[in-house]
Amino acid sequence: MKAEKKSLANDIMSALETKLSEAGEQTKKVKKAIEKAASKLAKKLDKLTHKAAKKAEKKSEKVAKKVANKAKKDADKKTKNEAKAAKNAKRTKGSKSKVVVSDSPKPVALPKADPAAPKTATPAPKPAPKPVTPAAPKATTPKPAPKPSTPAKAASPAPAETAPTSAE
Repeated sequence: MKAEKKSLANDIMSALETKLSEAGEQTKKVKKAIEKAASKLAKKLDKLTHKAAKKAEKKSEKVAKKVANKAKKDADKKTKNEAKAAKNAKRTKGSKSKVVVSDSPKPVALPKADPAAPKTATPAPKPAPKPVTPAAPKATTPKPAPKPSTPAKAASPAPAETAPTSAE
């Protein structure tokens, strides 16, 4: 891992130095800065590649785990179904032999009700309680206006409506 970083840093550094050498002679300070930057860049690149590799590995592990779980579930299901099939086969085999053996039906004795035995009554099911809704405030009805105590003069009768004519 360290060797990879170092070789990557050296490659980056040599590439930068060749480009800069075209411009002119480099000082020790510039070479040192290039070396430092190249090592930082190599470190970051290494980190990114390892991160991607870990992610891919994790994903493949998850897939393998899912496949293994599915295979196990299928195997369990298969054994369960085989057991059920064997049980059903046994039951059908037993019922067929019973049918063949019992040619004449035997009378079935029904148990007689004992009058001395107390009857157990099953309680009737209770209806479900209705949900309680909050009571709405009562609407107040307007009170009629008080009538004057003195009789008012007779009001003129309202004009009678005219009967509609057939022209309308």
